[in-house]
Amino acid sequence: MKLFLSHKIYRTLTLSRLLNALGAYIYNLVFVIYAASLPRPSLAIFLANMVPMIPIVFTFWIGVQADKSQNKGQKMMIIAFVQALLFTMVALIISQQTYLVFSIICLLNVVSDCLSDYGAGLRMPILQEHVAENDLMEAYSFSQFISYICQIAGQFLGIWLLTISNQSFALVAGVNAGFFLLSALVLYWYRQDLTHKPVTVVDKKVPLLQRFKELYQTMEQIFQQAEQTSFASLLLSVLVLNALGGAVGSIYNLYLLKVSLFGLSYGQALVLVQLLFLVGAILGSLTPHDYFAKQSLSVLLVLNSGLFALIGLFNLLDFPPVLALFLLAFVAYLLGKSNPKLDALLMANLPTEVLAQSNNFLSLLFTLSLPLGTFLFSVLAVYQLWLAWLVFACLSAVAFAMVWKNRKIST
Repeated sequence: MKLFLSHKIYRTLTLSRLLNALGAYIYNLVFVIYAASLPRPSLAIFLANMVPMIPIVFTFWIGVQADKSQNKGQKMMIIAFVQALLFTMVALIISQQTYLVFSIICLLNVVSDCLSDYGAGLRMPILQEHVAENDLMEAYSFSQFISYICQIAGQFLGIWLLTISNQSFALVAGVNAGFFLLSALVLYWYRQDLTHKPVTVVDKKVPLLQRFKELYQTMEQIFQQAEQTSFASLLLSVLVLNALGGAVGSIYNLYLLKVSLFGLSYGQALVLVQLLFLVGAILGSLTPHDYFAKQSLSVLLVLNSGLFALIGLFNLLDFPPVLALFLLAFVAYLLGKSNPKLDALLMANLPTEVLAQSNNFLSLLFTLSLPLGTFLFSVLAVYQLWLAWLVFACLSAVAFAMVWKNRKIST
């Protein structure tokens, strides 16, 4: 908070990101509810689960383009204006609840998510230029905290808007467009301050595989210095756990269609699950000096995989839903400690000209299994919920064995 109040450029970027994220989170949950209102809702929710996975395929290429871009602050402003236009289009067509309109909205969502990824890559060199290295951990922790608050506020606001407007999805999309417009205006007002180091454009084209190899070696060196463990083993463990972490939300989207949670409506139950996850993540972000924060990434992965196994087992055996939800909140609590530490580590050790692509490369590696996990468990949940939870528990146990072995070789 101190950095936010005292640092004008960080405050500008954070406010812009806050408005952008608030609008997006208002719409994301409502989009799932919109899918549930279509004929054959299980199929529509399955497609809604898969749409956010598509931009992952392009994330590395987007990072390369962000690193090569000149006038990054100006381009961030343009992106926010374009996103406002996209969701204005969504507001104009979403009242027609057909699969044709749903497909168009899915396409616009993919375009908007790719633009958000590009904007995030543009933001990083500006932060690196103006925020001192000693303040990076605080900067990323507070940014993560703001993101979680936006998720809570945005989803509650989205449900509230649907309630008072008699399920007007167009109103929610219009409000989302308004937040993107405000985000662009914040950047416009302070556009002269959004400077960064000059961008050096190299005409020589580097083959994609060679670029991957070079960035992998850079990541390996950084992780070996910070974690003192095998990067390949650690990476494999993260891939499996990210597949499970991405899938658990998809399963709950379908699980709550069939299982009543404390007598709540489907939309209210979705909000409650998201709220518990976010509260756990916020508490993790706000307690950077407790016992768990002092543990290595490998130890945190051991804990997460064990918790995932228990979540799958509890739901498979029809334990009270509150038990699995409590464990899910604890998983989020642990994630709230590891993400800012990782971001600050990259920002402090990477050169500006590869900052966005390196970050996106790491994100690509860590999220590579997300589409597979989401697809697999969405299909299983559509077919049989109990089978989805069974496979989830078994794969979590396998992941636990993998990360435990990785922990044993740590020094």
